[in-house]
Amino acid sequence: MNDLKELDWEATVALNDWGNDTVDLFFNIVTHKLYSIPFYLVLLFFFYNKLGWKNTLISVVTIAILIAASDQIANLFKDGFERLRPFREPALEGVISKVGRSGGTYGFYSAHSSSAIGLATFVCLLLWKSQRVLCIITIIWAILVAYSRVYLGLHYLGDILMGAVMGVLLGIICFKLFAFAKAKYGSTSIQ
Repeated sequence: MNDLKELDWEATVALNDWGNDTVDLFFNIVTHKLYSIPFYLVLLFFFYNKLGWKNTLISVVTIAILIAASDQIANLFKDGFERLRPFREPALEGVISKVGRSGGTYGFYSAHSSSAIGLATFVCLLLWKSQRVLCIITIIWAILVAYSRVYLGLHYLGDILMGAVMGVLLGIICFKLFAFAKAKYGSTSIQ
């Protein structure tokens, strides 16, 4: 277990804060949820065009459940494992640069990573056949959000990878929930 922890620390140190002020600003923007609102509106537009208003409403509710579940499960893990974030780890003081402006005490696992990867999974399951370019853009966005947490010194790489695994699982579960709700309450006509 110590070897795994050391490998995680080394990978995190290598991936943390290698850029200049412009790169720092970029990753601070990528990681901040409010700056993603235009991207979310684009997704909403494509959902509406593909699904119609009723099924889009079901997808928005499902995504809200995905995000809430992602955050709350991550908080349970953080409180349960009590793994200090890299910038709070005394053994890494002076080695990890904290570029980010936020971050509680504990960081295992990353809710940002879980939410972003979960959303990308959901979007790809929903739109892959008709909107592959949008799906690829969503995957790239999710990877950038997840990586930003390591770059900014807020999470270890292991926190991100566990968040990604949880995100994929939650994305699949919520897609199945969406399909169930759409069949029961939604419109059957899809463009």
